[in-house]
Amino acid sequence: MSAALQHTQSQRVISATNYTLFLIVALRALITYASEDELTPLLALLAIFLLLLATEPVITRRWNAYRWVYLGLQTALVAVMGRITPEYDFLWALYIILSIQALDSLPRRAALLWTGLMIAIAGVSLMTAMDPALGLAILLNMCAVGYFLVSFTRVSRRAEDARNESAALLADLQTAHAQLQDYADRAEELSAARERNRVARELHDSVNQSIFSITLTAEAARTMLDRDPARVPPYLNQLQEMTTNALAQLRSLIGQLRPKADE
Repeated sequence: MSAALQHTQSQRVISATNYTLFLIVALRALITYASEDELTPLLALLAIFLLLLATEPVITRRWNAYRWVYLGLQTALVAVMGRITPEYDFLWALYIILSIQALDSLPRRAALLWTGLMIAIAGVSLMTAMDPALGLAILLNMCAVGYFLVSFTRVSRRAEDARNESAALLADLQTAHAQLQDYADRAEELSAARERNRVARELHDSVNQSIFSITLTAEAARTMLDRDPARVPPYLNQLQEMTTNALAQLRSLIGQLRPKADE
């Protein structure tokens, strides 16, 4: 399933809230108008409302401007239902569904204006269909319920946004840690290469000098062997000491070049 078709947790909360409200309105309509002529057109309009509610996410993903068309159609539909059954107080709960959707999908200012328009339509309809005081009381009650449900869904969305932001931050930190580890490995490799070059230079300089000294001493010993053999032993002792020192230097430098794991 693609990411565009997957519902987030907050979307599931909003959908569950909307469909629960719609179910309450539909059941109340069946109970209230079970033997009335208004039941058939009311149920037909409720079915259209449900169809638009169910298809809105799919169409909006393909056509972003449809959310405005959708809210206009649904608002007009609820207003028509209010004309058929003006005394049906639960009908205006459908405006709560539209308010939740408006605040979830529209810019904040536009959503507040749209919600205010729906409250005004519901208030006029209720106070003209029944006693104004009773209509106002029902309107205030519906506004309180709507405010609670809208706040609940918005808190759910913010919590999900916070979780997503935390997850994104964690992913960024993990990426940064991996990059730092890579940089550290490269720095270690560069440091090791520099150390090997230093030891190699030192090996070249010291060994060349030692071998040159050994060569000179050996030539001097060979010359003395022809002229004065009695003076040769000191040269031989010196050669032995020089070769021993050279060998010790070689071992030390080779030890520095050898990896620690081999040691």
